[in-house]
Amino acid sequence: MTAAPLRPDALGTLCGLFRARVAATPEQVAYRQFDEARDAWVSFTWAEVAAAVARWQAALAKEGLIPGDRVAVMLKNCVEWVIFDQAALALGLVTVPLYLDDRPDSAAYILDHADVKLLLVEGRFQHRNLAQIAGSAPGLQRIVSLVAPENGLADWSPRFAVAADWLAAAADTPIPERYLAADLLASIVYTSGTTGRPKGVMLTHENLLWNAFYASQCADFGPHAVFLSFLPLSHTLERTGGYYLPMLLGAEV
Repeated sequence: MTAAPLRPDALGTLCGLFRARVAATPEQVAYRQFDEARDAWVSFTWAEVAAAVARWQAALAKEGLIPGDRVAVMLKNCVEWVIFDQAALALGLVTVPLYLDDRPDSAAYILDHADVKLLLVEGRFQHRNLAQIAGSAPGLQRIVSLVAPENGLADWSPRFAVAADWLAAAADTPIPERYLAADLLASIVYTSGTTGRPKGVMLTHENLLWNAFYASQCADFGPHAVFLSFLPLSHTLERTGGYYLPMLLGAEV
């Protein structure tokens, strides 16, 4: 079997992996996803993803978040999931993935237990549950939605923001440079909690990098492979095998 050409010991961190991939194949298609509004498939190159990551970094930096702060993502599988994750990781933040259809009480418990400062949601399905979720997570400072809400929800809380407006307001915010160690905490992934409350599994940058690297040795993958992202990215298997592994290989998702 042929391992990935990029090695974790040279990359250091997950954001080091992202920078290396963008530098190596900037004009190569990284992701394709179906745009329901346009009724068409849309492609994103690595350079385009990197430009979007920089915009999200600026917005996160404007929130005053510091290394070690937790930020949560509650999206379906999409390029914005990757962009948010990479922007957060590059600032030394810790990503807490949530399942899109999780119960409000379960999501609220995780947000409170992890002391999440910022939550990214997708749209109307989550909007219906935001009051219950946010009310049980007093440390939550900001809720960002990819989709504009209906029925005046934008005025429901000063913590709420629509992503397009939130990103535009931070366009001139400088992005801080931060040194990140390989053993820095990257993500807290919560178990399903079938026998009690969900438990947070703490994963470092090198944990996830090496898992993806050794997965690359399990089959004859290559840069021309095309991956289908099917399982939720909130699950570590999909995140490793359907996100970090293709990035190591230079494959398309």
